[in-house]
Amino acid sequence: MIKLPELAPGADCVWHQYVIRCEERDRLIDYLNSKEIGTIIHYPIPPHLAEAYRYLGHKKGDYPITEHLADTVLSIPMYNGMTDEEQSYVIESINNFR
Repeated sequence: MIKLPELAPGADCVWHQYVIRCEERDRLIDYLNSKEIGTIIHYPIPPHLAEAYRYLGHKKGDYPITEHLADTVLSIPMYNGMTDEEQSYVIESINNFR
């Protein structure tokens, strides 16, 4: 199942990234690659496990929700030059993911 970003009522976003979540992220990445749709994982390491914060002494398991999000997030193509056709192709491809 794909989970889309949610906005709070009355909120707006600049959408410099379009990040979705998927429990089967690696399989989705492979599927989208087969459709020639590029993806990226912008933040693969939870902040508390990043080298910059090592001095705080956190370990894997300290923040399980954050770790789960890091394991399931995926950015899909989105940029101001995308045509309607390209957008539709990405949307259709993701909707057809099984």
